[in-house]
Amino acid sequence: MESLFGRKKERKPGGTLVLYTTKHGATQRYAERIAQPLDALVKEAAYAKLAQAKTYDAIVLGCPVYAGKLKGLDFFADNIAELGDKRLVLFTCGLYDPAEADVRESLNSQIRQALGDAADRVAVFHLRGALRWSSLGLMERMLMKALLSQVRKKEASSRSETERLMLEAEGGVLDFSDEADLAPIVHAAHFGREADA
Repeated sequence: MESLFGRKKERKPGGTLVLYTTKHGATQRYAERIAQPLDALVKEAAYAKLAQAKTYDAIVLGCPVYAGKLKGLDFFADNIAELGDKRLVLFTCGLYDPAEADVRESLNSQIRQALGDAADRVAVFHLRGALRWSSLGLMERMLMKALLSQVRKKEASSRSETERLMLEAEGGVLDFSDEADLAPIVHAAHFGREADA
């Protein structure tokens, strides 16, 4: 199609679509970084359409963790049967360390509950995000203060590393994001489920 500015660029079928849900931006920042080496389209999952997604070879979905609960799994949960031939990659983004067995188990359980047996088709990665007090709304600040009040009641020796750092960063910024963690996700988008972390 011709335009005043020359030929309109048309996307060829294939490639990668990176979707995300975010509230304070950490998941979006990861999504944008993942998309760069893949030359992928990035968009909010709430605006994704199944018909468009089906024209891609791989779909990466970024889901934030708020108060221990995964948000934004709907696109995969609602459409996974229709995405049968796609390489599907899911990454979570939360403050608590997914290297801790209980954190990882909780996230994996939520994914399994949302996706059922189809969860086995998805390469899953867990990333750590960031907390910026300045971006929190009034209710979120109240919830964080209540959480930190509970943390303060614990013996110092029984606090997790994340809890200790949250106390230290109260009112400021706590950022665990690490772009080095993104290479396996990019690899999985290229090659599929066998690249799972």
